[in-house]
Amino acid sequence: MVFVFIVYLTGWSPIYIAAAAGLTRGMPDWLYYLLELPAGAFMEGKLLWTLTWIGPYEFFIVLVVPAVIFAISSAIIFFTVRASSRRVHTVAASISGSSTTECLSSRDILLLKHMVFVFIVYLTGWSPVYIAAAAGVTNGMPAWLFYLLELPAGVSYMVLLLDLLWYNHEVRQYLKEKFVRWLHIQ
Repeated sequence: MVFVFIVYLTGWSPIYIAAAAGLTRGMPDWLYYLLELPAGAFMEGKLLWTLTWIGPYEFFIVLVVPAVIFAISSAIIFFTVRASSRRVHTVAASISGSSTTECLSSRDILLLKHMVFVFIVYLTGWSPVYIAAAAGVTNGMPAWLFYLLELPAGVSYMVLLLDLLWYNHEVRQYLKEKFVRWLHIQ
């Protein structure tokens, strides 16, 4: 879950986080320049010249790449948990003994539902503003309407943060201990 949250956070700013973490040294030059292209175009004042591709580029970097990473990591997590469940719980054999039936345990179903929920929250939160940018309709848009398109992104960020705190016992326990220590309650 923590990995999924990190993928969510880094989806909208890959080059800045990579530069802050010092990861750009080992990065291939073509990847660095590809990720840095919109910021460089903006800094040089050539953003109007690049508007034909900046929207689809942002859409791809912010929604498609993190969605693919999220789907791959979720599939790996699910198949690992599923294999663990099959090792722990024996597969029920039919009466004849020749065939076996496999069914998902409640743990697997809850994990799958949670992964789908997180994926839907991410896509519905970040899609509106970047679809509008990719379509090129944000240029003449009033500021209040643009902020209204950005609102689901903030809401999805908060929902995923609360979800992380709700479902991760270790993080919840750690924060509880820090809060109690901060209040000096024993």
